[in-house]
Amino acid sequence: MIDQLIDKIRETGNPSVVGLDPTPAMIPEYLKRQMYRQYGQTPEAVAAIFTAFNRLVIEQIWDLIPAVKPQIAMYEQYGIPGLTSYMETIRYAKSKGLIVIGDIKRGDIGSTAAAYASHIGGVEIEGVRHDLWKEDAITVNPYFGTDGIQPFVAACKGRGIFVLIRSSNPGSAELQELETGGEAMYLKVADLVAEWGKDLIGQHGYSEVGAVVGATWPEQGSALRERLPN
Repeated sequence: MIDQLIDKIRETGNPSVVGLDPTPAMIPEYLKRQMYRQYGQTPEAVAAIFTAFNRLVIEQIWDLIPAVKPQIAMYEQYGIPGLTSYMETIRYAKSKGLIVIGDIKRGDIGSTAAAYASHIGGVEIEGVRHDLWKEDAITVNPYFGTDGIQPFVAACKGRGIFVLIRSSNPGSAELQELETGGEAMYLKVADLVAEWGKDLIGQHGYSEVGAVVGATWPEQGSALRERLPN
């Protein structure tokens, strides 16, 4: 995944990722009216609205950027129709050659973490493996430590994960800047991320285990870039 992403960045000359986090409030009125007439004021209507809107966005930007990042929560709230829209959005983005980062921020332990890892590793049914979600990478939460991340790392076979280190929200400091052993907790997490990804370095020198660092913390971001050269 990471080599493909770097190649796409070089091809487009653009490191930007477009978020596909739709809400009804941002959708053009003509599109909402059309779907509400067809489906009523239902989750099915919103799902159809999101799918159509995302296709319009992708059609305008597919050749300008390397990747898109749909936030699954915006779709999940509308149940099965919403998840169907999420998956259809991914399929259309990939048909246009875009890398897809599923912003799912999952985290747990044991069999639950392994089940979440099916987003990139697929699921096996009686010896037959199915790639249902088709994301190239996903975001994950490291709060459970190594045994919570290991199932995701194990699934990184041509796919990748981006681990939350320093999130953009103001309240993140309540936990992420707590001092432990003389350093902020987010720095300890950064060292764990480097360890988790050390055996998954691609041809361009970057790991399939990436880092999420909010641009709201530019000084910390610069320091973390130096601390995490891969």
